[in-house]
Amino acid sequence: MRRKLGFASVGIMLLASVTVVQAPAQAGTAAPNGSATVAEGRATVDGRPSTDADTAAAVGNAYWTPERMRAARPAPLPDGVDAPDGEAADRPGRVGAPRDVAEPAAPRSPAAGLGVTARGTSQATQAVNASPGVGRVFFRHNNEDFFCSGATVNNPQANLVSTAGHCVHPGDGGSVWYDNWAYAPEFTNGVAVHGLWFPKEFTSVEGWVDWGFLWWDFAFVTMHPRGGKRLVHVTGGQGLSVNQSKKLSVLLLGYPAEPPYDGESQYYDQGTTKAAGAQRIKLKDCPLTRGASGGPFLRAWDNDLRFGFVNSVMSYKFSGNMYGPYFDDDVLDIYNVAKNKQ
Repeated sequence: MRRKLGFASVGIMLLASVTVVQAPAQAGTAAPNGSATVAEGRATVDGRPSTDADTAAAVGNAYWTPERMRAARPAPLPDGVDAPDGEAADRPGRVGAPRDVAEPAAPRSPAAGLGVTARGTSQATQAVNASPGVGRVFFRHNNEDFFCSGATVNNPQANLVSTAGHCVHPGDGGSVWYDNWAYAPEFTNGVAVHGLWFPKEFTSVEGWVDWGFLWWDFAFVTMHPRGGKRLVHVTGGQGLSVNQSKKLSVLLLGYPAEPPYDGESQYYDQGTTKAAGAQRIKLKDCPLTRGASGGPFLRAWDNDLRFGFVNSVMSYKFSGNMYGPYFDDDVLDIYNVAKNKQ
């Protein structure tokens, strides 16, 4: 299927964009053994551990005022190329049978979605509904405010968000994860319509956190409940797939913020992925820009349900193409660590 570009509208406009945080370029040599090892970090609010939901919400909501959210900048995309040196040696891949390890889940309340639809740029472009399971990610780093994109993922604890590694950690080998992290599901017209949700813990991989290798540029975020309710129960959650074909029809959703986009609502791109290097995929001629990074590559998109299966996350662009890490059993191992965290 040929790529399609669209934007959300329906009285209120919605659909997103991709952003990437400051991240190191691809490495020229392979990391030592252990790149696939899980890396975990406690979320912080104003530099202090985010230990309970009420404190996280009080401090986070006080920090992320509407004015501050408007002023946040799209995170810079990591620098990358089509075939980075050292990738095959560092991540040869563990590709088992294709599996859907989590199924999409609709919100428990039918009112959770805004009913906003995405429309294309021409009559030939089919409408795509905005997903309540995709949102805008906010964080602070080096006293500056940034944003990326992310997606709610169904899991046993109903509390998980997928995003890019560069949207939670700079990938510089340091122990500091991004501060004042927040997730705004179905962010629309600059408004957090389902409120802001705050994290408890980050789960990524040493290949990103210690080395900044783009083939490891993914993360899962465990979220606090909000008002006693769990995130997936309120917004629904995407499924999760691993070991799928690298040539696959996908829908990309995120919050791009460079012209012609404004990062205020969801936008999509649609097409067929191709293999890139050893353990990455790419969507050619993707127009999405900074701000969309961290947003999902979705397979088996259900336009009525408004959910699909996360099959990668937007990482970086090169020669007009959007790249993401290939989701195989390496990624499944990290998801299995994150999925039962409370």
